[in-house]
Amino acid sequence: MVCNKCNKSLARKNYNNNYNMLQNEVNRVFDNFFDVFDFPLSTAVQSPMVIEPKIEVIENENDIQVSAELPGIDEKDIDVEISKDGYLTIKGEKKSNQEEKSKGHYFSERSYGMVERTIQLPSEIDTNKVSASFKKGVLKITAPKTEALKDNTKKIEIKAE
Repeated sequence: MVCNKCNKSLARKNYNNNYNMLQNEVNRVFDNFFDVFDFPLSTAVQSPMVIEPKIEVIENENDIQVSAELPGIDEKDIDVEISKDGYLTIKGEKKSNQEEKSKGHYFSERSYGMVERTIQLPSEIDTNKVSASFKKGVLKITAPKTEALKDNTKKIEIKAE
């Protein structure tokens, strides 16, 4: 742009750059929002309020052990399923209702939420012998390996040269 009076070039303000910076900051805030709760949103095509619980998978010689953190969820509100092809699905629903009444005072608070996570285990596990236990907000699942899976690995001896 050129000034009509003095014929000098005028610097053009880059509003697009400011808009892009603001847009990037808003995106970053929304992307990091659920990190505060230490629960990532599910990547599956589900309701946007379904949360994936944190899990730990340990494989040893005889079985595969899966631990899932499900704080605030009652045992009766947890569903565990395993398919013949080795997909383990953990679902849970948190239901909390707090109510206080006193003279001239009433307080009520409700909290609901869904958790769901599906992972693939080897299909050579004995689905009839999978067991689960729940204690202090941690679900532990034990999936015994079949003999075919146990025999599928061989220890290789390393020789020094």
